[in-house]
Amino acid sequence: MNRRYRLTVLSPTLTGSGELLTPIDYMVWQNEVRVLDQERIFKLLARNPRLESYLEQLRKADRLEWSQWGGYAQNYSSARIPFASGGLSAIWEKARTEDLHIPRFAHGGGRRLLPGSAVKGAFRTAWLNGALEPERARKVWAECAAAGLRWKTLAALDAAGGRKALDGLAFTDARTPADTFRVYQTRVLVLRAESKSGPSEWKPGQQFAEMAKPGAVFEGRGALPPGTGEALRVQARRVIAGHIAFARHAALKPLAEAVDKLRDEESRLTGDSAIFELGWGAGFRSKTLAPDLSTPEARMALTGMPGIRKSVVPGLPFPKTRRIAIDGGGGAALCGWVRLDWD
Repeated sequence: MNRRYRLTVLSPTLTGSGELLTPIDYMVWQNEVRVLDQERIFKLLARNPRLESYLEQLRKADRLEWSQWGGYAQNYSSARIPFASGGLSAIWEKARTEDLHIPRFAHGGGRRLLPGSAVKGAFRTAWLNGALEPERARKVWAECAAAGLRWKTLAALDAAGGRKALDGLAFTDARTPADTFRVYQTRVLVLRAESKSGPSEWKPGQQFAEMAKPGAVFEGRGALPPGTGEALRVQARRVIAGHIAFARHAALKPLAEAVDKLRDEESRLTGDSAIFELGWGAGFRSKTLAPDLSTPEARMALTGMPGIRKSVVPGLPFPKTRRIAIDGGGGAALCGWVRLDWD
């Protein structure tokens, strides 16, 4: 852990601990999500006749009534998280209750943190995708198909020389100021092969999420084996090319502009710097050895996999869906892109 690293958020990013805010865990006031400090509220109401009324609301209500309990959101909040823009609070007001469960960014000791394990896992996966030669990747996918779709992680690492190449890779948890988080609306965009109603459509439903905003900087310490940067840049170029094809087919201008910015960011990388995807909503390619669908082995493996096969559509980029973060002000971006630099 002898070097300091800086991880700069390029698009809305969420690495969570599994905590989910239900609509009775928070209230919205003045374009902010105010997380209720329930422990303080219960202590306040312990000898108050309003306690039973409050507990009844928690048991039965979809959301807490502002007219009754808004004062607690103003005075007894454990966190205040602004919406990415004022337009999102109006969307939140009209949303279905089932769409209002908000995943939270990981936190500990009273502050948000980016787990070092999340950075290491995303780095390792991105490096492997870039370091594994196409011919060896085809052999790994052939093994996957022959073994009943079991992922050959160790075989892939061995093929890329990964176990030895990544010896010593380490990241501590990283922190950033609390005011760098926002609540975004996220939706899933689906490409259409042929349709009179347009080249893409939004899946029904939405989800709001607490995410680090672009420009946020997390700092921690770590160790980096030499010579790993180029493989990550190779993978970044491959993934961004797929996102460019997706954005062009979808004909969504804000998304296309966001992907172009990622391409420009990648073109400026030097030394050990790298960009890659991590966390919630980053998609299939950020979590597995991404296949080249021009190979029969990859297509055979994916088309036989429940939950994945529907994303393999001739003529469309794979996968045919992306989770998009929407800021309510006209902006749309892919989730989870970050830049890693070392001092």
